[in-house]
Amino acid sequence: MDFPDRQILHRITEGDEAAFMQLCGYFHLPAFKLCTVILKDDQEAELVIRNVFEKIWEERSDLETRENFQSYLFTNLKNQIFVQMKKYQDPAARQQYVDKIQVLSGQ
Repeated sequence: MDFPDRQILHRITEGDEAAFMQLCGYFHLPAFKLCTVILKDDQEAELVIRNVFEKIWEERSDLETRENFQSYLFTNLKNQIFVQMKKYQDPAARQQYVDKIQVLSGQ
């Protein structure tokens, strides 16, 4: 059986927070791994994940129509990562971000 099944998604669309927390818990680690590989920053990764799950909760009425929740989730994560990275298009902001990564990585 694939997770999440239709029953979990239905419960979430009905506003079941426990079912939503189960969904978040199940996908948090894979989402975190993806985000940290790309963003190279744990806090930025957590921010992206939180934003995506908040969006999913806000738009939960559409969840049952999703054929593949995992694909939907990771597409949203990728899009949110790009949004997060756009913040660093300004040269000063980008340099601050690079400096932060270097400090965190011990370089």
